Order: sequence, then structure tokens, then C-alpha cells
Amino acid sequence: MGTPGASKDDLRALNHEVYAALTADPPITSALITAALRSPPAAEALRAFWADRYARSAAVVRRAVARGEIRADVDAYRLLVAATAPLYHELVLLGTTPTPRLADQAARDAAAAARAGAFTVDTSVAMGS
Repeated sequence: MGTPGASKDDLRALNHEVYAALTADPPITSALITAALRSPPAAEALRAFWADRYARSAAVVRRAVARGEIRADVDAYRLLVAATAPLYHELVLLGTTPTPRLADQAARDAAAAARAGAFTVDTSVAMGS
């Protein structure tokens, strides 16, 4: 099945981009998130940004599917959220000390879960069951 570790490496690269954005000085990403909490127009702009970001990042998932590393019925959005969420949780919500290892660990965990069949499209949920 596929190139071992390639999906983990793609997710790792994506997570390091997120990590860099969250730990940048000045902290522009965190400031945008804070502004979105206070302003409906800022919140809408941030939603549009994230929608575009996840749509573009889905290429990582498509490559993993093409390599045969994960199932074709994986929900790219769910996988990408699972890969990146630990970074936002730790760095933005909890304010933990930044460490690039967090990006690696979250990517490894999400890739392993995807290879095991997690994040597949659940048609029962989509149909309201």
C-alpha cells in the first residue's frame, strides 16, 4: 500500500506551515482569530480564509489517496482538521510553550488514523441519521 510515510510527511509539512503562522512575531494569525471573535465582518473573512485554506490543503489528501495510502472515501476536511487542531488547541487555546515536535506528532497521529480507516465519509451523518 503506497509509499510508507508519505502522507505523514505531507501532513507534517502542512503542520509546520500552521506552526510557523501561529508562532510568528508579530502573531498575526492569533490576532486575526481574536479579531474574529469581536467583529462579524472579521469572523466572515476568517471563515472564508479557512474554507479556502482547507480546500487548497485537500491536495495533501488527494495525493495520499492516489498513492494508495488511505481510502478513497476519506473526508479530506475531517482529516485536515484532525491533523491541525492540536496545534491550535495547544498554542492558541492553552498557550503552551511552542515546540515543532507538536506539529510532527499531530501529523503522525492523523496519518496513522487515516491509514486505519478513520475520517471516511459517513453517509448516515450526511443524510441526517
